[in-house]
Amino acid sequence: MQNPHGADRHGLDVDAEMAYWRSVHAIGRLGRHAFDPYRQLLQMGLELYRAWPHASEEQLYRALQDSYHRHAPALAVPWDEARWRVRHAWHHARQARSLDQARRFSPVPATSRAAPH
Repeated sequence: MQNPHGADRHGLDVDAEMAYWRSVHAIGRLGRHAFDPYRQLLQMGLELYRAWPHASEEQLYRALQDSYHRHAPALAVPWDEARWRVRHAWHHARQARSLDQARRFSPVPATSRAAPH
């Protein structure tokens, strides 16, 4: 279950990721379908990523392929497009998680600390 206040225990904030992809779609850079088919696809891919946070991309890809073909009748995005969209989402999620972890564990630079009054 996802933490309602942001990232789950693996550092993946699915709501933030979906908001990002919705904004990418809004500017016409996600694909030719309405957002809902992409939402379904991205949700499936991000759930796999969250379920197996330490899996290799090859392992995730196999799981995605199996999941896609099980749900194919309900998915409007063809497999050739779907696999690239989800792969891109995994890369974005990994990058967002790395940036978030770096912010949390980096010391605050002395120049950004407020001087006492």
